[in-house]
Amino acid sequence: VPGILILLAPRGMPARWAGLVMLLPLVFTEPEKPGAGDIKLSLLDVGQGLAVAVQTADHWLVYDTGTKFSAESDMGQSVIVPFLRLHGVDKLDKLIISHGDNDHIGGAASLLDDIPADEVLTSVPEQLRNYAPVECRAGQSWDWDHVRFTLLSPGPASPASDNNRSCVLKIDAEHGSVLLTGDIEAAAESWLLKTYPQQLKSDVLIAPHHGSHTSSTLAFLQAVQPDTVLIPAGYRNPFGHPHQDVLKRYRQVNAHWFNTADSGAITIQVDRNAIAAHRQRDIEARYWHHKNHQSVEK
Repeated sequence: VPGILILLAPRGMPARWAGLVMLLPLVFTEPEKPGAGDIKLSLLDVGQGLAVAVQTADHWLVYDTGTKFSAESDMGQSVIVPFLRLHGVDKLDKLIISHGDNDHIGGAASLLDDIPADEVLTSVPEQLRNYAPVECRAGQSWDWDHVRFTLLSPGPASPASDNNRSCVLKIDAEHGSVLLTGDIEAAAESWLLKTYPQQLKSDVLIAPHHGSHTSSTLAFLQAVQPDTVLIPAGYRNPFGHPHQDVLKRYRQVNAHWFNTADSGAITIQVDRNAIAAHRQRDIEARYWHHKNHQSVEK
């Protein structure tokens, strides 16, 4: 504030431009990064698609990249790259593309051409052959800054459809856990229940298949026991996501939910203080924004 007041002072006032120097920290200070054992997860607003950025103390991962609309336009270049640049990221440690649907893989090429990744994991390596991808498999795991990352699916006996062979990622931080599910449907949820009966429990769930009625079965939700569900859906999307029956099931397991369609991007911080959610439309509220309280209903 003092810097702004000095800049607004009348011309000719001594040291008027010192106000600009006082504002430099606001321009060049990077957002605070998580501590060891903590994570910050951002569900980006890419409309009817999925893109998630995960930050630990010293590493970055992106899970899915939203839609490609044309040769000149996709969510990689319009949303993900600017977000990462804002955070000072010029290289990713990993990019995971859950499966081959356009609303998940569409922005991958433009993202990788601008911000490369040390490793690309995907269930559809043939679609990203220019980037030396590794096929994601159940059991792959790694540790970053006291945070454990484990791929739970696909496995050898996973259902065969593209959606059901999505790369499913479990993140275990010191003070909470997150489950990212791509577009899995009931068959894959059933396989996960049989294969990992004790490992699915997570504090935060990224809604399978955007909250489609084909996913989020009650048995799966009862195993995951999420406190918070994040729904990546486009405003007034033609698929009716999230389905009302799915929202009823979230209520049955006492989960709060956030929907990007009316919340914008959603950031989850998992640290020793709490698991806290922040909606972009609360951070950058405008008087003309419609207040849709259903985005955080229980």
